[in-house]
Amino acid sequence: MKKRENRISIIRKILKTERIDSQKNLKRRLEEEGFEITQATLSRDLAAMKVMRVPDADKRYIYTLPNRSAVYQTADDNSPLNACKSIAFSQNLAILKCLPSFASSVAMLVDRLEMEAVVGTVAGDDTVLIVLREDWTHKHFLDALFKRLPELRDRI
Repeated sequence: MKKRENRISIIRKILKTERIDSQKNLKRRLEEEGFEITQATLSRDLAAMKVMRVPDADKRYIYTLPNRSAVYQTADDNSPLNACKSIAFSQNLAILKCLPSFASSVAMLVDRLEMEAVVGTVAGDDTVLIVLREDWTHKHFLDALFKRLPELRDRI
C-alpha cells in the first residue's frame, strides 16, 4: 500500500506543477520519477483521485486535481467560469450558455458545489442544462449561485 500512496503523492505533485494533457505523458513522468505503472493502474488512480480534464488557455485539455476550495475562489483567465456567457430559465430549468467546449467543465463545477437547489446538470458543447428543485425560485437559485461563485455575477 505504501507504494500506491507514494505514487498518488507524486501524481498530485506533477499535476500541481505541470500541464499534463494525456495519460501517456503522465505515465512517462511517473516513469521518470521511478514508478513503473500500467495505463490501467494509472487510470484507476486518476479515477480514485477524482482527477478531471479541463480546457486550458491553449484550447487543449489538461488534467487537474479536484479542489473544493478552488471552486469558491475568484476565477483566473483559465477558469471555465470565464467561459460563461448568459443564463435563461424555463420553469425549473436553468440554461447556462458558455463558450464552445467549456460546458462539461462548467457543469462539473456546478455539480461539485452540491447546491440544495440543483437536482443535476447535463452538458453539451456550449450549453449546461441545470435542473432545479421545483420549490426553488429562479431568484433564490441565482442568489445561492452568486454566493458560491461571486465571479459569475458580472458574467451572466
